[in-house]
Amino acid sequence: MKTCSLIQAGRAAACACALSCLSLAAAPAHAALGDAPTVPPGASSHPLAGGAARVVSYVDDGGATVNEYVASASGTVFAYTWQGPTQPNLEALLGRYAADWRSAAAAQHAAGRDDLHGARVVGAQVVVETGGHMRAYAGRAWLPAALPEGVAEGDLQ
Repeated sequence: MKTCSLIQAGRAAACACALSCLSLAAAPAHAALGDAPTVPPGASSHPLAGGAARVVSYVDDGGATVNEYVASASGTVFAYTWQGPTQPNLEALLGRYAADWRSAAAAQHAAGRDDLHGARVVGAQVVVETGGHMRAYAGRAWLPAALPEGVAEGDLQ
């Protein structure tokens, strides 16, 4: 049986810590629904609904164009839309609303109301629409109760 010294164990732990820090630093930073926005490098922004909101657009690591909708009054993200060759990480975008989405999707599936190429899942707090096919995905997710005055569901494109 081979044993290692405390020095070797310490070096291994330090190396593991450094690697995990590097992997976290490489992860893309973005906000989830209901959070304050984080603007990725290279993002563009424009006002919506006379300034009631702003749209921050960026391209994620998978090549999808993601639009982050931020309410001017509250300063929080109330919606996302996306289009591109990959789906964004919905769990990350939905944040604390992901459980609501998962349970609503499971209920919809159990009732036999799901579709191969698209879905509209209406949860208690969040609505998620996804669709498309390989290399051409599109969708949107939003908090209906958080839509700013003057912003309609149809404005989320």
